Amino acid sequence: MAKVLAIMPTLRIFITATLCAGLISCSSEEQLKPDLDKIVLAMVQERLKGKNLETASALQAPPSVAREKMEALGRPVVFISVPRFGTGVTAVELANNNRYRTFMGADQTSITLLDGIITGTRGLPADLIAQELSTSSLSLFLDKEPKSYIKTQRHLTGESTLITYEYKCAIAPLPKLETLEIFDKIHTVQKFMELCRRNGRAFQNDYWVGQLDGIVWKSNQSISKEVGHVTFQRIVH
Repeated sequence: MAKVLAIMPTLRIFITATLCAGLISCSSEEQLKPDLDKIVLAMVQERLKGKNLETASALQAPPSVAREKMEALGRPVVFISVPRFGTGVTAVELANNNRYRTFMGADQTSITLLDGIITGTRGLPADLIAQELSTSSLSLFLDKEPKSYIKTQRHLTGESTLITYEYKCAIAPLPKLETLEIFDKIHTVQKFMELCRRNGRAFQNDYWVGQLDGIVWKSNQSISKEVGHVTFQRIVH
């Protein structure tokens, strides 16, 4: 109970300053979106209770490598961590197809990003085969207004059967800017909190977006129930 009470002030700020203010007062444009009031209310209640909401745990410490060495590679570099398994790997950009960017580490683990959103993973115990949003990924962090949408995730089962899950999601920025340090480089960022739910599962994702450049410099994103969250930090853009 003490732990729940400790997080309530911050959550109240988040709820009153963003989700409740922006989402409940929906315009006519919101009519095409999910039943937002009910979704947000249910997610907030779960968040306050601390029940059944999957969140990212502490990320694996990155290797002690000088930034100069990574910049000397002449390619974008990220650090990928899977907190649940205690693993982490530095990955370089393997492919750049329009806005899709794929990074691979020495252990063959790879992630594909679209505007900072993970759209697929390979090399994990339960990979995300594909992920799509019902809204443009570019729009998530452009405006400082809350948004709602559908997130579709596809996974392969042990029998090589493709299973599709749909989540009702809402995202909103926290009111205060933060300072984020990644490999000795400081970024001024705004944190966005995303809450997604479907019957039997709910999770929270976090994104730290550059205030001036709009780049997702760090994020915690849920990949699957088995893997949990993947954290990536962008070292060299």
